[in-house]
This record gives sequence, structure tokens and C-alpha cells, in this order.
Amino acid sequence: MRDVTQGRLLLALSFLTMALYFWAIFLAPQDVEFLGRTISDWAVIIPVMFIVYLFLVVVAWIGWAMATTPPPIPLAGKDSEEGKGTI
Repeated sequence: MRDVTQGRLLLALSFLTMALYFWAIFLAPQDVEFLGRTISDWAVIIPVMFIVYLFLVVVAWIGWAMATTPPPIPLAGKDSEEGKGTI
């Protein structure tokens, strides 16, 4: 698939998703419920949950990187020069 075709497909899907999201928040019928929530509720809950989970994954990744990174090796020359002046 060419880049132009992929770009057009992404553009069309983006506009379709925007229209669907607008409908879900503002125009969806209020009497339709799924798991005790309306479509408008789910249209807000799902993106907020996704953003929170994404933030927590980034925090977990930073914590993992900090926990698994070895400490830096001290420089030998700097320690030996400081030790000579104290005796």
C-alpha cells in the first residue's frame, strides 16, 4: 500500500472516529444502557481510563528503568587525589 493511500485512509478513519465520538457524547439516546451506563458515559469513561493507564505505564517504566540501571562506576583518579590531601 502506498503512503498516499495510507494517508487518505488515516484521514478518513480520523474523521469517521471524530463523528462517531461526537455522536456518542452529544446525540446518543439516553435510554440505551450497557452495564448500567449510557453511551455518553462510556464515551467519557473509556478515554479517561486509557489516559490514566497510559500515564501509569510510563511511571512504571520509569520506575523499572531506575530499579534495573546499575549505579555509575566511580572515577579512580578523583578519589585518589582527594585522599592525598587529607593525610
